[in-house]
Amino acid sequence: MTVLVENERIVLVPPPGAAAVLSAKQARGLGLALDQAQVRTVQDRVRNREAC
Repeated sequence: MTVLVENERIVLVPPPGAAAVLSAKQARGLGLALDQAQVRTVQDRVRNREAC
């Protein structure tokens, strides 16, 4: 799986034909990981603006 960050959005790109089956616990974990990635993305963008 490829994870991209575009304009403060997280893009997940699985291989063609790939699928995921998650338990409720795994889905919550994925949600938390994506939330953390979004926060880091915003923080990095703010730092980059402040550095200019």
